[in-house]
Amino acid sequence: MLSIPTGATASFAFAVSDDMTVDFEELGKGHPVYATYWMAKHFELVGRKLLVPHLGPGEEAIGYGVSVRHLRPAVPGTRLRVTGVLDRVEGNRVYTNCSVDDQWGDRIGEGETIQVVLPEVDIIARFARQRDRLAEQPERAAHREEQS
Repeated sequence: MLSIPTGATASFAFAVSDDMTVDFEELGKGHPVYATYWMAKHFELVGRKLLVPHLGPGEEAIGYGVSVRHLRPAVPGTRLRVTGVLDRVEGNRVYTNCSVDDQWGDRIGEGETIQVVLPEVDIIARFARQRDRLAEQPERAAHREEQS
């Protein structure tokens, strides 16, 4: 992995859309505001955006953890900016502090992502093992899903 300078940043901006509001599918629609699970997705995106330019040949990263604190609501149409700031690298783990602010500068949420950098061939092999397990015992996997 190439060296990533402490304090390196990545960001992106967007407007909250209706499809980013709370909808628990099985339970139906919730509050018509930016959903916490979308914030988690956006934190992972900004963390990856920060890391990818620093991956070396044959390296890939995979998500290991994400934490989110949702501090205030944002209704559809609100402009948001998600920012990731590299906190530290420990071995092959990359820690990124994340925040999201609205168009008025109010902090909507904050948290952290952790990504693990591995050889791409190792990640591909892990996915292949998972697919093989599923193919060997599809009825067992379906049974577990039905019990959930």
